[in-house]
Order: sequence, then structure tokens, then C-alpha cells
Amino acid sequence: MVNFNLAFTAPINPPSASPVLTVPQIWAGLQRKIRFAQEFVPVIESCEVLEDKDGVVTRAVKFKKGMGPRDEANEVVRGFEPAWVDFEQDDGTHIRNIISDSDAGLQMTYMFEFRLPHLQEGAAADKELERFKGMSKHAVESSIDVIREMVKDGRIQ
Repeated sequence: MVNFNLAFTAPINPPSASPVLTVPQIWAGLQRKIRFAQEFVPVIESCEVLEDKDGVVTRAVKFKKGMGPRDEANEVVRGFEPAWVDFEQDDGTHIRNIISDSDAGLQMTYMFEFRLPHLQEGAAADKELERFKGMSKHAVESSIDVIREMVKDGRIQ
């Protein structure tokens, strides 16, 4: 079994960004992402909310064939307003989406603890690690871009 622990951070409001996003807008975007993950993460094909109770969402996510860490996952999702959202999958994989402030402005970090029981150490694992690094970078940047588009078109105020 191979475990990958990765993190990627991107600026939310680089100098060329318009409109400039606020923490409440980013938080609203992450709340939408909990329920409609496929709008934010290109490797996700569908997201079905199974239960939404007391701030805890249980959902079933299907990944595009060959694009995700596996074909599907059940997740328990908890939000910790206004700083982060936790996604815990049934295989022990854990993902956290973090909004943080810095001297350079607002940042978005995604942390991944991938548990991959089907993979063994070696060349195949090294190749997968590089794919997962690219996927994590794209997931952060894509989510920020989608939130910005939703603010532009009025879905997020």
C-alpha cells in the first residue's frame, strides 16, 4: 500500500484577478463545492448528497474513469467556517480545503492524504505521485477560478 501526502497553495487574488474575492464569497463557494463537487474539480464526474444533517454532509462521489484516485468514494464532509472544509473518505483518504491569510493576501491550500491500497512502491507509484501532484495543483486553481466565475455571474454574492 502506498500513501501520498501532498499540499498545494495558490493565491486567491493574484494582481490580475477580477473581481477580487472576499472570504465570505470563497466560503460560499466551498459550501457549494460540498454539494456540487463536479462543478469545481474536473476529475469528479458526479456528486450525490446522501445526507445533510447538523452541518455534516455525507456524499457519494464518482470520478471520471482513470482520472481520480479510484472510481468512487463515499465522503463525510465538515465545514469549519470560515477557515476550512474537511473531506474524509471511506478508505481513510483525507482532504482539507483551507482558506488562509498571508502577507501576500488570501491563499487557498488543498491538503491530501491519499491512501492507495492497490498501489505498491516502485516506478508505478512514482509515476502516480507525479500525476497526483498535477491533479492537486489543478484542483486548487480550478476551484478558485470557478468561485470567481460564480461571483461574476451572480450565483455567489
